[in-house]
Amino acid sequence: MGSEGAETAKPPVLFLHGVFGRPSLVDPWIRYFETRGFEVHAPALPGRDPTREEVLAATGIQDCFQVAVSAYDRLHRQPIVIGHSMGGLLAQKIAAARSPRATVLLAAVPPGTLWPQVKVLPHLFPLLPRILGGRAFLPSERTLREVPLSTLSAAEQDELVPRLVKDSGRVFREMSLGASCTRVNAAEVACPVLCVSAGQDRNVAPWISRRIARRYRAEHQVHPGLPHWIIAESAVGEVAPPVLEWLTKTLNLPD
Repeated sequence: MGSEGAETAKPPVLFLHGVFGRPSLVDPWIRYFETRGFEVHAPALPGRDPTREEVLAATGIQDCFQVAVSAYDRLHRQPIVIGHSMGGLLAQKIAAARSPRATVLLAAVPPGTLWPQVKVLPHLFPLLPRILGGRAFLPSERTLREVPLSTLSAAEQDELVPRLVKDSGRVFREMSLGASCTRVNAAEVACPVLCVSAGQDRNVAPWISRRIARRYRAEHQVHPGLPHWIIAESAVGEVAPPVLEWLTKTLNLPD
């Protein structure tokens, strides 16, 4: 492809999965963008695909960031970076460290402290020993259904629960305490940012999502009935089209 073709082609997409996730769980989004002419890359964060508890126990936010930014650096052109949940925090860190074409934050974890909502504290307390000890963990099926997957249909929850994977207690501890590795200097983020949040998110409170949008002077798209798992296959038809519309308009992309 000549230089003129390279300038007019759609940029690649780097999709960063979130907590309890792995690349196969973002397949609905990968298919959505690939069928519209985008090249999509979705790296696995450490210890999650396949699950390796000893790796998860040694993994923090900065380790995840190194995997994400290495995937970014391997791409042949500046990508669009899309991140869900903790992947959204990594996307913010990449936006500050590199120069992506645009950044899309889907139910993103904030830079700094991730304050829990009062209604989920009963689900959090049993997990604290593993989180504080930095050990690999996976919440109970009940917690998965009532917190990240809360408003999805029972059938979709049935399909997703067995596919979710253990995550790192150290990562959760760093997010919960607002460790220095979670910080992002907003002044270093020069690319356009879109914040997309779920109105029924029990992991990231709506006020936190609003604050993230203000932080980057971002357009904010809100989906009132969706849970934290805003990337669910059943939600793609609601969430992805306005994201693509924003990208097309903001970056003047070809149809």
